[in-house]
Amino acid sequence: MSDAIEIGDTVTITYEGKIDDGSTFHLHDDGPMAIEIGSGNLVKGFENTLLGMEGGQEKEFKVSPEEGYGEINLDLVQTVDSEMLEQTDIKPEVGLVIQTSHGNCHITEINDDTIEISYNHPLAGETLSYSVKIINVKKK
Repeated sequence: MSDAIEIGDTVTITYEGKIDDGSTFHLHDDGPMAIEIGSGNLVKGFENTLLGMEGGQEKEFKVSPEEGYGEINLDLVQTVDSEMLEQTDIKPEVGLVIQTSHGNCHITEINDDTIEISYNHPLAGETLSYSVKIINVKKK
């Protein structure tokens, strides 16, 4: 039996994720995490890269938007009147996640009298850079 990671294996990893501007979007610094490969808990490109790796191995790699959180769907971007938020306790900031009756969205742009919101994933359209270390592989 090979020690190479396959679908169904449980893999214990640590990783850091960055976007092209160098900012970190995820740093798993509260200890290693265990993930079942094929469960859908990782973006497709991340999971596909882990396939074939072995315990103790480290790797840096990139994931395209198509293999990550997808391209930005402009149908999921809306412009709303800023007065809508003035009636709430919400102080608008770019990146702020807001719960709505249609699901979660995030603010992407603030103008004088309008606010642009997006129902896309905040990392949609981004090329993701990862640094991963395989701590352990538990075969299925």
